Amino acid sequence: MAILDIHDLTKRYRNGTLANDRISLALEPGEIYGLLGPNGAGKTTLVRQVLGLLKPTAGTITLDGVDLVADPGYARANIGFLPQGQFDMQAVHVDELIYLIGKLRGLPAREARSRTEELIERLELGPFRNTQVHSASGGVRRLAGFATAIIARARLLVLDEPTNDIDPVRRQQLWSMIDELGNEGSTVLLVTHNLAEAERVIDRLAIIDHGRILREGSPASLRTVVTDRLRLEITAAGPYAPHPALSADGGPNAYFLDEGDLPAVSHWLTGLRNEGVILDFRIGPPTLDDIYTVTVNGPVPEAVA
Repeated sequence: MAILDIHDLTKRYRNGTLANDRISLALEPGEIYGLLGPNGAGKTTLVRQVLGLLKPTAGTITLDGVDLVADPGYARANIGFLPQGQFDMQAVHVDELIYLIGKLRGLPAREARSRTEELIERLELGPFRNTQVHSASGGVRRLAGFATAIIARARLLVLDEPTNDIDPVRRQQLWSMIDELGNEGSTVLLVTHNLAEAERVIDRLAIIDHGRILREGSPASLRTVVTDRLRLEITAAGPYAPHPALSADGGPNAYFLDEGDLPAVSHWLTGLRNEGVILDFRIGPPTLDDIYTVTVNGPVPEAVA
């Protein structure tokens, strides 16, 4: 049975904007589910409804079988949430913030203190524990916010861009912790643009735009969208004119090509490298970023039912 079940969720604002259009999702226990989409796609509206902060125009949301539209307080009491924005609390130290949120989430004082110490150690926040939150760096505030989201071991976690402002070493540590949360049975709704790093922990994902889910599935299944295409990355030493068989949708010095054009493109690349125009190149399968780009920038597919 799904822990979070969203069916035909629709939200139309008073100005007529259709932010969510018949969205349906079902998240299983222990699943890490990615929600991807450009700014204005409808992700924030969806999250606010799941959290009980915004009432849908139509549709249903249930958490553990409880109707969150009828009982939004159940969502606020049973979902751990890391917002995209930073905590900016005055005169509260990092360790105090984590402990206080644990208490507010219903933990006994001793357990809240124990969990606070555990998370400070895991997230390497010891040197900053007595730093006031409002004066801490963006990375420290982000890590403290992550600790507050997971301190009570909620069955459902909603994490909005959890690795923003965090250095590369701690980012990898955070992804490992998110993976552990799923393995321990927590369900995670993950809103992120960092697909290259998130891909190793995501079980399924949905790409949302214009308020609709355009594609949904596992990373492996979504790659079938471009099964006949390859990704080319070039390390250039100077300017060059791309081969006519290349599509420039992959980003700077990155292209797509059809498998049938591989021999001609490989010959062209080898020539450029021999001439010193390019230093190196790499040809491989499309990435999740590529799938996202093709989905959002290409013809709009039928919304997922």
